[in-house]
Amino acid sequence: MLPGPVYFWIKTNHAMLGKDEVLKLLEEGEIPFSCEEHDSVLNMAASEMLALSVMGARCKNLLLQDKKGNYFLVVTTASKSLDLAGVAETLGSKRLSFASTDKLFELLGIRTGALSPLALANDEAKRVRLVIDAELSGEETFLFHPLENNASVSLTRSGLDTFLCNIGHPADWLPLAAKSD
Repeated sequence: MLPGPVYFWIKTNHAMLGKDEVLKLLEEGEIPFSCEEHDSVLNMAASEMLALSVMGARCKNLLLQDKKGNYFLVVTTASKSLDLAGVAETLGSKRLSFASTDKLFELLGIRTGALSPLALANDEAKRVRLVIDAELSGEETFLFHPLENNASVSLTRSGLDTFLCNIGHPADWLPLAAKSD
């Protein structure tokens, strides 16, 4: 569990957190991480072009919604194209679509290209369900944007789990269907 003062700070500060605040949460939660600043990237193609000194699996992060108003932050491998109908079935939903940029900002306080599980620190109402592709379960370290797309944080699986526990936002690790060629 997160030390008292940090947990209190999260619960009483209703403004959306930014990069500096989420990095401070990692530090105060005693979660080891490395952060590297770089040029802004808006998609996986641009991300793959970056030469980073921090190591970890590059992940594709998608904010999806269904017609019932349920939201899902789906994390998968960088190269996987998801079969949204198959993913919807796995999630117990009828149909999934991509959430708008306005909804991304409203729910998580971030702009396009900055989505990652770290943004869930801004989901105080717990409106977004985190679903991580089971294909990533063997990875020891991940790269995520810290609420801005001009930096990457290297975080171990243990560190990610601790962060999610500290903010009260567990992940569901599920097998997610890929598009067939």
